Amino acid sequence: MTKLPWISLAILFVAYTTFSRFLSRFQMTWLGWGIVLALTLFQALLLTTLFERLRILAGRWLRSDVGYFTLIILISLGVTIALVWFRTFGYFLVIITAEILVRLDLQDAEFNRFQALIILTFFSLSGLAAGWASSHLMTQDHLK
Repeated sequence: MTKLPWISLAILFVAYTTFSRFLSRFQMTWLGWGIVLALTLFQALLLTTLFERLRILAGRWLRSDVGYFTLIILISLGVTIALVWFRTFGYFLVIITAEILVRLDLQDAEFNRFQALIILTFFSLSGLAAGWASSHLMTQDHLK
């Protein structure tokens, strides 16, 4: 068995924990948490199993002028959202870079895509759960 990259996994765990604590301050509904969980799973899928297919699809899509125009519009929309919601965007940026770091370390340690998906998903969801639980426990202690 290949060794896990514990340092990058710890960074990913802490990134998701702080993001979850940040989201807990807004008293999100279960639907909001469901969306966060779905996006977390989608990001892990994208970085492990769907990346090649997405790259091929993007290559085909960018061969036309409409594709490039749409890309420019989406990038400008993304920059606008990043500037307006700078703090939230910072959390997303840290999470994405931490997941990419873990994915690269897992690839370097010769884990296959399915194993990388399971490891990324486990540590991401564990971080979200830890942040939610710690925030929830602190709120309960504060109310007493």
